[in-house]
Parts: sequence; structure tokens; C-alpha cells
Amino acid sequence: MKKIIKKFKELPLSKKIQLSAAVFMTMVFITAIPVYAWFTNQKKAAEMFKVMYPNALYINAAHREDRINFELDGIDVDNTYAERPDGTLLTDGDGKPIKKTKKYYIFSVSGSNANGYILQMAHTNNNLFNYKIYDATQYDYLTGADAPDDTPTDKIVPSGTDTERIIPYTLHADSHNENTIQVVGDEYVDGETSTKYYVRAENTVSSGEYKNVSGNKSYPANTGNKYYTKTYGSNTNVDTYSVPSYWQARVTLQNTEIDGNKQFCKYYILEVSWGSEQDTQEDKETDMIYFSVERTNG
Repeated sequence: MKKIIKKFKELPLSKKIQLSAAVFMTMVFITAIPVYAWFTNQKKAAEMFKVMYPNALYINAAHREDRINFELDGIDVDNTYAERPDGTLLTDGDGKPIKKTKKYYIFSVSGSNANGYILQMAHTNNNLFNYKIYDATQYDYLTGADAPDDTPTDKIVPSGTDTERIIPYTLHADSHNENTIQVVGDEYVDGETSTKYYVRAENTVSSGEYKNVSGNKSYPANTGNKYYTKTYGSNTNVDTYSVPSYWQARVTLQNTEIDGNKQFCKYYILEVSWGSEQDTQEDKETDMIYFSVERTNG
């Protein structure tokens, strides 16, 4: 173990950042083709993290499921249609399916003995996508009619909620191999395959901001940028659209978000959106998206 810690200390800063937090990366495709995700040694890394730091911190899919279930699938901008929370298509006055220009993906940040953390998203810019992150709230039932008698109201999606803000998620059986935290009031059952409903907040995460660009469509400069230097050093021969844009949010946990065992779980929704300018892009362009989380003192 001493040798591992010594080697870790000798790593450059960029490598430490990669290893010091729960990190996963996925690939987004503009057309609906299979997505390949690398989670090399993710289980081993999680185990090492728990040994080195008793105060665990995790990034996972919805309901703290294994990260492989956070599926950033292929996006076919020409044939992606809006759906209701029950999965049926939304149609216009003529009965034609309505094209949508956004897709939503749910993920979670959970842990123990923490007062706060910094959440970071980094992405390349090969596609003309916009990325936004919202807080989200998990519910067990879509309507009161779906819920058993005496179900607490905080387990049911509030009536009148805009359907666009409701994202259903079907649970996967035996999918808590990376994260076994049981948060009071949000316990998981490994064999459960029911549907949870996540309602995104009306506004994006309030503390979130891009650190090296002025907006999603402004690509980072190749020089004179500390984030670029930390990533590429003095190398300026890097494709403009491959330079990552870094978004960060500093999150302070409220007492009500931490249970009696000093554990917590917060949910987020990633929104990927696009406009008509995306039609000019080449098919099958690929973007890399990384998420990481680092503990803070609040």
C-alpha cells in the first residue's frame, strides 16, 4: 500500500485529478449507433478509493446504480421524437410525432461524511451540442392513482408538473456492485426492476459555470489558458474541437440532505440539446464527456 501511495504522490497533477475522484467517460454519437464506454478497472479503482479514504464519494447512474447504466446513447438528431413519461410519443395537431431537440440523462453523486463537493463535467466540442446540468428529485410513482394507499406525498410526482421535466428510469436488477450505500429514505433493492421518476429543477445548477469558455458554443483557446496548459502542456498542435470545455459546480450539502448515518445522495440530470445548425455536421461525430467529483469542506 505504501508503494501505491508513493507512486500516486509522484504522478503529475493531471493524473492525480483522474485518479482522485470517481470518474467515468462515455461517448456520444450524432447517429443512433452503439455507444462504447470505457470503465477500465472501475471496480478495482472504487475498492482502492475506499481503502485509502474511509469517507467514500461516488458518481453513479440513477438510484446509485453501477455507472455502466448511465448510458449516453447515440443521438439521431433527425429521428428523435418527444415522449410522455409513460413512453408514448407526443404528436402535433395533425397527429405527427413531434421532433425533439433535447435528451436527458440521469446520474447521482453520493457518499458519506461529507459537507460538500465540486462536481466537474468536461466535454469535447465535435458536435454542436449544448450541455446543461440540473438538480433532480427522485419519485417512486408518477401519479397518486399509481401509488398504494397511505403512500407519502413526497414519493409521488407533484400533480401539475410539466411532463418535459419528468424523466422515467427503469431500474436494473443486481446493479449496485460499485456503491452499496443505503441512504435512509432512499434505500435500494438489488432485485428491483421497477420505474423511478426524476423531475429536473426548472433552472440549472445555480453554482455551475464554465471555467475556460464564455459559453457552450465558445471553444477554449489553444494558448493562454491554464486549463489547456494543465491538459496539454506546451503542445499547441491539438484540434480545436478536441480541447475540453470544463464546467464546475461547488455544492454545499444541507443538513436535510444528510441522513442519520451521515450519508447522502443527490441526483442530477444532464441535458444534451441541439439546434438546426447541427444539420450541417458530419454524421457519426463523437464527443467525449467526463464527470468527476472532489470532496470539499463545504
